[in-house]
Amino acid sequence: MMKRLNKLVLGISFLFLVISITAGCGMGKEAEIKKSFEKTLSMYPIKNLEDLYDKEGYRDD
Repeated sequence: MMKRLNKLVLGISFLFLVISITAGCGMGKEAEIKKSFEKTLSMYPIKNLEDLYDKEGYRDD
């Protein structure tokens, strides 16, 4: 009975460890992507890219 309980606790803690490691890696990747995106956007002189678009409509009319 005690061995079963120990195995169950060990299994649950291992599962929790794997899930937390996996979630941590995903967050690091997301931060890296945001940093790369900000670096790319910093090359443009206009901070608000919506200013580049014609908000009145198409110019071809």
